[in-house]
Amino acid sequence: MFIFQEEAISFTKEPDNPSYIKKGNNATLVWDYSVTDRQTELKGIIWAVYFNNRFTNLVVEYKNGDRAILSGIPSAYIGRVGIEGRATLVIGNVTFQDSTSFRCTLRAEPTVGLQDQVSGIKLIVTGMV
Repeated sequence: MFIFQEEAISFTKEPDNPSYIKKGNNATLVWDYSVTDRQTELKGIIWAVYFNNRFTNLVVEYKNGDRAILSGIPSAYIGRVGIEGRATLVIGNVTFQDSTSFRCTLRAEPTVGLQDQVSGIKLIVTGMV
């Protein structure tokens, strides 16, 4: 008998929504999560940006823990994005064009009957004070 375990994959920390950052600084969007059994339940993690009227994946973390910046990311983010810690997205030297939505998706293994968990935030870049 399969017992559905709610919140076997869940976010334990999410960035403020909206998050404010001054132009020229690095945006550190802190996500963290818990998973009951990473090997059987978590397929991977995807970070994405809302760009040209749709979400475009920036970085992926595979089941084995390897991370890759995806080849199809918007050119404005090449060399400016990375992941720190378990799930923190860092965007370097933000510009006003970075005022958009970002999201982190915890991808569940389809075989365990869990739902993907998605956390999205709006980043607002402000002028120099």
